[in-house]
Amino acid sequence: MKRFLAAAVALFCFAGIAVAEDASDLLSAPQDSLTRTIVPEDQHVTNKTASIKMEYTPLTDEVIAYYTVLAVSYDSGEAMNSILECLNDFKTQYGYYNYKYLRKDSVKYYKDDKGMKWATHRQWVKFSK
Repeated sequence: MKRFLAAAVALFCFAGIAVAEDASDLLSAPQDSLTRTIVPEDQHVTNKTASIKMEYTPLTDEVIAYYTVLAVSYDSGEAMNSILECLNDFKTQYGYYNYKYLRKDSVKYYKDDKGMKWATHRQWVKFSK
């Protein structure tokens, strides 16, 4: 009886592993295929090397705003103010009434292929209608 139960449990585990591998293929499909990259016309930046782009997911009403500038001229206050102005423009353009921050802002420093150091300030925002 114990052997039968052990064999049944082992068979159940192997069947679960086989099904889980097939399900992982379904879950690895691209989830963010509806994400749109938006470059605002009015950037609201004072630094000439700075630029703002936003990744907008209409399904969840979420936006990730990126403020990219040379690392030597990065100022967090300037970055937050520029992103705030672009988010307000986006809010009025797409008919949203309010937004809230989803995560704490983050800053990433990196070098491009020419050896220039850049800083990217990111903000995660969820809009509501």
